[in-house]
Amino acid sequence: MEESYYERNREARCAYQREYYKQNKNKINQKRHLDEASDPDKVKKRLDYNKEYYRKNRKKLLAERAKRYQEIKKEREEYKKMKRGEATPQI
Repeated sequence: MEESYYERNREARCAYQREYYKQNKNKINQKRHLDEASDPDKVKKRLDYNKEYYRKNRKKLLAERAKRYQEIKKEREEYKKMKRGEATPQI
């Protein structure tokens, strides 16, 4: 079966979204704080949504966290070896 446009461009879309969030993080958070200050129910709704999302996707989220941890651990070990002169830097 042929991949859809959405599936084919997933990586590019995710990269764009990450970059957009990095650039607009403060603006997004300011808007959220103003919205929540004007409507206290929004805080409860957001927290409830986050809890439910975590419950539904717990296995996936923990697997991603473990993967990131292993990558960071590997990078630290390589850095330590490089500092001791046991390995050459990877390019």
